[in-house]
Amino acid sequence: MRCVVCGQLLTLRADRDCWRGERHARLTDGEIRDRVEGFAELRGYTFNEMKEEIIDGLLAKRNAFGDFYCPCRLDHSADFQCPCKPTRSNDVDKHGKCHCGLFWRKT
Repeated sequence: MRCVVCGQLLTLRADRDCWRGERHARLTDGEIRDRVEGFAELRGYTFNEMKEEIIDGLLAKRNAFGDFYCPCRLDHSADFQCPCKPTRSNDVDKHGKCHCGLFWRKT
């Protein structure tokens, strides 16, 4: 199953009285690629020509700070894990692209 909020591939597991989503490939290079591809597909977004360079930045942030934080932000909090909270909150629809330029609104 794909998370409808962030595009992450998840496996659902029953846990007592609720369901929990577990990430398939935690913090691997493939995880961020699957996540951004899934998010773009769910939202109908496209990528710019710098997609690979931005993904390289996400991978570098994972290596330095432990998760896929937005490469152009200094704050390394859950709000800025890719796709970041502003992007999940329709920033792309409002501004035509996300803060780092990875996701673009189709024209």
